[in-house]
Amino acid sequence: MATAKKTPAKKTVAKKTPAKKGAAKAPVKKKAAVKAQPKLTPERTKIRRDLEKQIAKLSKEVDKAEKEAKKALKVTERRYGGVLKQLKADRARLQVRMSQLAKQGEGAFDEIKTGVEGAYKELSEALIKAYGHFR
Repeated sequence: MATAKKTPAKKTVAKKTPAKKGAAKAPVKKKAAVKAQPKLTPERTKIRRDLEKQIAKLSKEVDKAEKEAKKALKVTERRYGGVLKQLKADRARLQVRMSQLAKQGEGAFDEIKTGVEGAYKELSEALIKAYGHFR
């Protein structure tokens, strides 16, 4: 009979990592002492249940209000998204006109200045109107 040569099992040794200085050790959790709840009278038990029902009802109302607010927010975003887009476009045109004013000489200054002032006035009025809608 041939005997199988046994190889010794390798021992695995967990490497110890050096602790960082100032590192706190994990706190050992202690079991909280479980206190028995005091027994309520039937009258107080009924009052507690009634309060729990009222709180549950109020909680549902809060959830309902949250859903309605989110819905209103979406409607408002859709409604005024176009207004805001237009205001931004008007602002960009006003900035272009202003840069043209800076580049022009004396001859075209008055003409461009009038255009810039008109665009400014239109944008200001549109902005005031938009604020009125948001309130």
